[in-house]
Amino acid sequence: MNKKHTLDLQPMAAGRLCYRLLDVQVLRDTTNTRQSERNFIETKSHLLILSNAHGGRLIIDGRLHVLRPGSLFVCVPGQLVELTNYTGHPLEILLLYFQTYAMPSDELTIPSTPSSDSFPFPSEAIIPSVMTVGYLFSTISSHWGNGTPSAWLRCEAGLLELLGLALHYQEQQTELALEASRMELERHYRSEITIDALAKIAGLSRFHFMRLFKERYGKGVMEYRTDLRLRDAKQLMSEPDSSSLGDIFYQVGYKNESYFSSLFKKQTGIAPAIYQRNQKRKIAAYSWVNFGQIVPLQIIPFAAAMDHYWTDHYRNKYEYEVKVPLSHQYEFNLNALEQSKPERIIGIHEFIPIEEQDKLRQIAPSLFLSWEDEWRSHLLSVAEFLSQEQVAKEWLKDYERRVSVIKADLHPIVGRATLLVLIVGGNQLTIWGHRAGTVLYDDLGFVMPEGLSEVRWAKSIEPDELAEWNADRILVYVNDNPASQTRWNSLRQSEGWKKLRAVQNNKVHLASNCSCFEAPWNDYSADAISRFLNEIPRLFSS
Repeated sequence: MNKKHTLDLQPMAAGRLCYRLLDVQVLRDTTNTRQSERNFIETKSHLLILSNAHGGRLIIDGRLHVLRPGSLFVCVPGQLVELTNYTGHPLEILLLYFQTYAMPSDELTIPSTPSSDSFPFPSEAIIPSVMTVGYLFSTISSHWGNGTPSAWLRCEAGLLELLGLALHYQEQQTELALEASRMELERHYRSEITIDALAKIAGLSRFHFMRLFKERYGKGVMEYRTDLRLRDAKQLMSEPDSSSLGDIFYQVGYKNESYFSSLFKKQTGIAPAIYQRNQKRKIAAYSWVNFGQIVPLQIIPFAAAMDHYWTDHYRNKYEYEVKVPLSHQYEFNLNALEQSKPERIIGIHEFIPIEEQDKLRQIAPSLFLSWEDEWRSHLLSVAEFLSQEQVAKEWLKDYERRVSVIKADLHPIVGRATLLVLIVGGNQLTIWGHRAGTVLYDDLGFVMPEGLSEVRWAKSIEPDELAEWNADRILVYVNDNPASQTRWNSLRQSEGWKKLRAVQNNKVHLASNCSCFEAPWNDYSADAISRFLNEIPRLFSS
């Protein structure tokens, strides 16, 4: 007699499940015009998401994913999915809602609704063939809703094909040579494993391996190993009975403590001893801007909203420390914080409804800053709330010292001529107002054009309005996308642009590779202000 048993739903189980397509939706050109807009996608059933274009990002349970042609995601019921698109690139997203169930069998029992932990498909995959993506996208989107049995079957077949491609991607990944070498590095990062040894595992030349490794993983081989070692060190520091720092740096593969400390501080901005002490605190940065208000105090939030496309800086630098990702849904955040039990919660008053603030206060002592206050006031208030007043004073003292040095270097141009900051986007031109340009105008002493003090953050203008500001100097930043570059080329070739005083006097400064000009230009936090100050000498070097 055959014994019944419950199947562990690994990829092998995918072929033993049945699938039924419930609905098909197509999203095109969904662009967020305001940062407050939220586009949530319901996941009442299983959901397959296919992208057929560059542009937009998906945020799934607080984790951000960049979309490109062939990006494929398989979500289970109940997952929090949000679509954002601030880039200006057109979107083409296909949503396939489906359910899974198992046919009765005498040999095995499969749950009719697999849980998120056991569902046999990868959560994310890439379809490398653009032609395949375009064909399946077109076939399913055009046939759904025709009402004929043949059209319905073709859509069902498209769903199965996409699920099959997701599994195929998963199978391929385990066989990739680069992945094999990376895993070898993961296993032996504490030793002095060489690039040549890893390249040999991948079957590539040293140069080719190094180039492909960085392209795939975003970091060079040795930088990747450094991250592994430092992450290991952070883990050891966080243990209840942690070893001394003198033992930890040796355990993770370093021979010199000062070299270890230098690398650690370069990555985190915090000395190892201070990190070991402060990271035992569980501070929640509820609003997106709070991260940059807390980090200068040598504390890294353990809970924070890291799903914005503009939080790449914090996500890349502090992904390990943020154990609890927050989102834009109050109930999701409330549940996450109730379970994680933070020591303190910090938010922005104007960004959070009063009733939600009251709920947060029931979880932990909470501070809600006024968005109208000045950034230094924010820093000092947070420092007082976290008992880090002396750290804040020392940070501000260092900031003022750097301001003095940069101001002296820029003396020939500071305070003598008016400066206008112009952002060139694909759809509009924007000038920075007083508060967005506070480092330039308030700290370094650049002169604002007449009337700019009435612009708080930013203002959209037409090309012919530039002459009305009559600026002596113009600092230009062109957004990094084809539409913005096309608009900039058109603007600088126009007669109106050529007649501007700054252009005729060769006083136009073109900024590049500076994230401070990208959204959010209203990141009004001490950390963002400090990073922008560091960029100033380069912006005016020519």
